[in-house]
Amino acid sequence: MKIEEEVMAPMELCSELWGAAHVIQRDPGYEIHQNVFCIPIGCSDPWGIYDQGGRIIRSATDYRENNFSSHGQSLDHVISAPVQSRAHGVFIYGGKISNHYGHFLVNTLPRFWNILKIRTPNTPILCHGAGSPSDWFNIPFLAQSFAALGLSERDFVVFDAPTVVDTLVVPRTSFQEQYAGHVVYGQLCREISDRICPHASLINDDRPIYYSKSQLVSAVGVIVNEGEIDDVMRSEGVDIIYPERLSFPDQIKLMGSRRNIMGSSGSFLHTSLFCPDRNITCLNVALQINSNFSIIDKLSDNFATYHYSSEIQVLEKKEGFLTARYLPNARECAYELLAIMKSKI
Repeated sequence: MKIEEEVMAPMELCSELWGAAHVIQRDPGYEIHQNVFCIPIGCSDPWGIYDQGGRIIRSATDYRENNFSSHGQSLDHVISAPVQSRAHGVFIYGGKISNHYGHFLVNTLPRFWNILKIRTPNTPILCHGAGSPSDWFNIPFLAQSFAALGLSERDFVVFDAPTVVDTLVVPRTSFQEQYAGHVVYGQLCREISDRICPHASLINDDRPIYYSKSQLVSAVGVIVNEGEIDDVMRSEGVDIIYPERLSFPDQIKLMGSRRNIMGSSGSFLHTSLFCPDRNITCLNVALQINSNFSIIDKLSDNFATYHYSSEIQVLEKKEGFLTARYLPNARECAYELLAIMKSKI
């Protein structure tokens, strides 16, 4: 059956953003603060990095849409927790460590854009996060990303009690969630990519692939019948990719080798930070595009289009997922995605 015969309910081309998508050419810069208060996550006071007046240091906080704290931190609260210890010497602030792949790339890694320039071999990197550095480095994509920057578990510290830090170097983030990305962040990710999977080792394969979330047992969102899309794509000779089954280096190698990419919107798309200039055709679960995707597309020089079916239905919460949706015209959408992709090749 020809593709055009299957297309019965055209999808809409998404053009509106949820958030902003600025690209900033200049480097983010960094600040140096003396005698700051580090309040760990889990203390009675809100966590974060505070100045001597007890107010949060804005450059050490991640923002969403340029106004709201990404991590729910209180921006106006003045801390009152008693300081229990002092950390002598110079530390570099590494922000909050996220163990979620997408948030790691949007919130954590962007603070490391200049780590190779400002850090001496023995300068500790102070972070916030659940668990300890040994826990963090049990997460393969995190450990491999940091290893590509010459960093290991022993380079990181986390405090378990309110602590005064003599000197803290705070790199401003190079990616502001749903607002802006700095060119230098894209450069950092490509440097990491080339150390993990050298560009010369990649092949060039124009055959389209489809990234599916149909086998996930937990995620932010899911299309419960995405398997129907898998079936159509498979019948048309498209390779179905389940990214959770691939190692981080293999994800980079695959996306770096296959330029024509389809999938339902998700964190797998963020991998294009490491593999620029991809041709992406995305099934979007909302009419608006989360601008994080657009920022990454700009930093990666992607040719990306996002498409939405008005027939998609929001379901009751599904265990393991924040949101669940059902796509009644899944097969038709699959054929249309494939037709759109072929028109872009």
